[in-house]
Amino acid sequence: MSVALTRSAIARIQKALADLRNKDAAAARKEADLTAKVNRAAQAAGRASSPSTASAKLREAERAQNDLATLTKTRADIAKAFASKTSELTRLQDRLASEEDQDRKKTAVLEKKLEAERAKQIAQLDQRLKNTIRSAAPESTQRVRGTTTRPAAQAHDVFISHASEDKEDFVRDLANRLAAAGLSVWYDEFSLNWGDSLRQNVDRGLASARYGIVVLSSAFFKKEWPQRELDGLFQLEMAGRSRILPIWHKVSKDEVAAHSPMLADKLALNTAVLSVDEIVARLVALLADGGG
Repeated sequence: MSVALTRSAIARIQKALADLRNKDAAAARKEADLTAKVNRAAQAAGRASSPSTASAKLREAERAQNDLATLTKTRADIAKAFASKTSELTRLQDRLASEEDQDRKKTAVLEKKLEAERAKQIAQLDQRLKNTIRSAAPESTQRVRGTTTRPAAQAHDVFISHASEDKEDFVRDLANRLAAAGLSVWYDEFSLNWGDSLRQNVDRGLASARYGIVVLSSAFFKKEWPQRELDGLFQLEMAGRSRILPIWHKVSKDEVAAHSPMLADKLALNTAVLSVDEIVARLVALLADGGG
């Protein structure tokens, strides 16, 4: 029996026990009334002025006594049923405790398995990024012993990492205006075509970008894929291949610090203070200055 079925059975028995309590309480009140009726009839028979009256009262007392005996048996049956239901309730409660313990153990095993799979996926992503960094070369064709290597991925000025929830109110406009300013932008809506591998294209985009714009928002911190992109940008930054440029979008420094103290320590632009055009102008100036 599953936990849900056991709980349902327990609820039914608890209701049955409540009904038995109510029936016993009603029988107890009736029993008290019959006992009083027997006593009144017996007393009336003793005070009767004629034999016929005394006989009638005694018959009344006898009928009440018979009803009382029947009621006593009814209460005994109720008590027996109550004891049986109580025993069944105890057994089911013990079973429920055992089933819940088994469910907790199964859940713990599943959570451990999921955590291991997540760690494996993150390790694979880290390895892919490292391989991409090692294999990235200047955009040229090299010949080795008569063979030709493939050109490196096209370089981009910026890679935009973001949560899809922020496209409509900020990210798409930012990407369009950066492109209009003449910058080479890796942005999913620009760089991915139908049928492309998201993973492979993101890896190449990360490795080829001079700067990684990270749009930090409440939605960003809730998503796994943007977090992986951020991990990749941090690795590239440590390898000296790109710089992270954070933009705070509808978040405070405390919120950023709660998720990433390293990001909170970086100088960031804030959409609550700067317009999209002002942010684009800052990045164009940074690139014109040689990325200092």
